[in-house]
Amino acid sequence: PTPGGIMEQTASQFLQTHYKPVLQTLITQKCLSPHPTKPSNKDPDPNNPNSNPNPNPTKPNYMTRRLTLQLLSTLLLNRSNYPIMIRYISSSSNLVTIMCLLRDPSSHITLEAFQVFKIFVANPRKEPEVKKILVDNRVKLVRYLEGFHAEREGVDEQFREEK
Repeated sequence: PTPGGIMEQTASQFLQTHYKPVLQTLITQKCLSPHPTKPSNKDPDPNNPNSNPNPNPTKPNYMTRRLTLQLLSTLLLNRSNYPIMIRYISSSSNLVTIMCLLRDPSSHITLEAFQVFKIFVANPRKEPEVKKILVDNRVKLVRYLEGFHAEREGVDEQFREEK
């Protein structure tokens, strides 16, 4: 294997081992969630370094969300991360987070969210909860996608086909 291949395998193994703290907590909940955690009146426990009662007091800023979506898309589409991709797109809460980002006021955020959303849709073995969300929202999704970045359709054939 090439040095790049070894690095990819090592990174993939790390992400598989640390899926929850990295992908679920750090990427999805802290960097992408459109719902900031509510402030807490509780004081942190000084004996527990992980007891911050309000780890994410505000919605992540634009650049954090945009770059995190780009990173997430890259991670999920990398062939060596296939098990991670399957685990991520099997989660209905991850789908809901990405669908919320499709409604973001920023066209850049919606475009990056669309790159991840396509992975959920393209999965031929969708989990029942994921499939239910997509089916229950199909009319809204089709209507949304009909107007989604319409200006790109004329100049970007691949985008038009993926949409």
